Amino acid sequence: MRIVQNAWLLLLTAASPTTINGFTINPTPSLAFSTTTTTTTTPPTMTTTSLSMSDTESTLSIDDISQTLLTHKADFTTKMTAATTVQEAELIRVEYLGKKGPITQVMSSMRLLPNDDKPKLGQVVNAIKSELEAAVVLRKEELEITEIERQMENERVDVTLPGISKLGSTGHRHPLSTTMEKAVDIFVKLGYDTVTDCEESPEIESDYMCFEALNCPKDHPARDMQDTFYLTEDMGKMLRTHTSAVQIRQLGKRTPPLRIVAPGRVYRKDDIDATHSMIFHQIEILALDERGKLNLGHLKGTVEHFLKNMLGPNIEVRFRGSYFPFTEPSMEVDVYFNGKWLEVLGCGMVDPNVLEMAGLDPQKVSGFAAGFGVERFAMVTHEINDIREFYKNDRRFLDQFPHFYDQGLTSMLDGKMPARPKSDTGRVNALGEAIQGDDDEQVKTTSEVEADDDTSKKSKKKKKAPPAAAGAIDISKLDMRVGVITKAWHHEEGDKLFCEEIDIGEETGPRQIASGLRAHYDLEDLVGQRVIVLANLKTRKLMGFPSHGMVLCAAQEEGDGGKVEFIEPPVGAKVGERIVVEGFDGEPATENQIVKKKMLNAIFPDLSTDSNGVATYKGVALSTSAGPCVAQNQLPNVPVG
Repeated sequence: MRIVQNAWLLLLTAASPTTINGFTINPTPSLAFSTTTTTTTTPPTMTTTSLSMSDTESTLSIDDISQTLLTHKADFTTKMTAATTVQEAELIRVEYLGKKGPITQVMSSMRLLPNDDKPKLGQVVNAIKSELEAAVVLRKEELEITEIERQMENERVDVTLPGISKLGSTGHRHPLSTTMEKAVDIFVKLGYDTVTDCEESPEIESDYMCFEALNCPKDHPARDMQDTFYLTEDMGKMLRTHTSAVQIRQLGKRTPPLRIVAPGRVYRKDDIDATHSMIFHQIEILALDERGKLNLGHLKGTVEHFLKNMLGPNIEVRFRGSYFPFTEPSMEVDVYFNGKWLEVLGCGMVDPNVLEMAGLDPQKVSGFAAGFGVERFAMVTHEINDIREFYKNDRRFLDQFPHFYDQGLTSMLDGKMPARPKSDTGRVNALGEAIQGDDDEQVKTTSEVEADDDTSKKSKKKKKAPPAAAGAIDISKLDMRVGVITKAWHHEEGDKLFCEEIDIGEETGPRQIASGLRAHYDLEDLVGQRVIVLANLKTRKLMGFPSHGMVLCAAQEEGDGGKVEFIEPPVGAKVGERIVVEGFDGEPATENQIVKKKMLNAIFPDLSTDSNGVATYKGVALSTSAGPCVAQNQLPNVPVG
């Protein structure tokens, strides 16, 4: 180790036969020190290398203290050189330089020195401490480098070796990857170009590409369907909510005719449950050509071709009219698969407004678009009942699936898919094993299942008609609450909007809700007004204002006067009380279910006032414990919404 010259000059001076301020110091016997070993020969008269606090009857000399310090330094150097880890070096530092260490304890011998020599002791001890501390730092740096080199050697991987797992499994491709690959390949074989490049299909998008260019201006109600992760305060940048933005980018770079398929990851502010995730995957297609060359028949044929290649040739497909802001007309598509109807995708003819926004003439160009979620198809194909399993990266789950999308596909389409274990609880674990209840059900082997299939096929005389589509949606799905407006002000940008704070009895405080009532009410009329709030709606941005809920009103048609009036709860109704309709006693739906299943579209047509202005659903009054709810001025026979 490197010696600090000044420190040892003090010691050499102290150990030389000389006189300092009248005090004679005897020399130390032979002394040797190097960077690796230190040898100290103890004088015959010395019997100890430390100073005792109890030696109060004799007077020490600088020579005695110098010899003691040199001995401790030699021991320190030997131990520090032998240290193999940073932790060991730190322990040695504490042992010698800590508060109870011998170097520090030497200062306690100051009382045994003559007064003239006491200042010299402090100089010598401080110099020794500085040198040893520098030696500690240097040694720790050396040991840190050694430890890193040792770790790199221990973790070294020979990348030229074959990639064979020690556990006997080479792993599987993810079922989402194989499902996406299968779907894309179907369209590629139809002549579609794949768009996946990060510059052409970015996950961070502008508001224009994601909404406005797709016929969704800032105040368009279609934006209520999607809560968005915005990245900037002005909401100009966001994580894309769909891959439709890729189509807009391609329309700016290509000219019809064109056929593209755009797979990718998208983001929406959904509550995570068995069927919803904030991150999921979509595939969208776009076909444009000279006007008249593509029509609704081509769209239906393309969709049916895709679905039968994806789910099997024996499925049934049906198209239902729907609404999307970027297509007109729009349709949703269901398939009858494994004994039930499933909604699988949306599609339609490209809206002329979208073409105009892209700089194309809708009188010369037309086409169609379609889109669907990859997770939905993967769950249907592989009989997965919880979307969260896709994102856990549990090898026990992933090892159940084939390496390639077409591995075993023929067997699956022929109805000979290996039997998955069944349970009386209807649940399986990550290994695909049945989770049974109190009475375990015997699981059939694949051969037994195939034998049962053969028997059942022989016993069938005619094909069963598919059951009707699932469940009726009624007024009980809406969580309607008695509320009172506690504060109101004009919206800064929307000239038709009021902004209100409405107390509906929640512990979190009043809701903020925007309503388009400025043409029908004065601001001073609102505070204190009792209203009915539709509470289980997701927060939506109305001209930048976060509105969480909806106030129910009775509204005349424009030709009949165009009046809009609040539906008022009776005087005795408590704030926060739920509005009920006799005969409809179900539990309210979640905010996600309201949106995903388009429940408002199914319920609102049956809401209206009767001849006395009472708000009704299918002729039955909306009521509280204090009585029915009535339009403010008993506006009769008009829709409620």
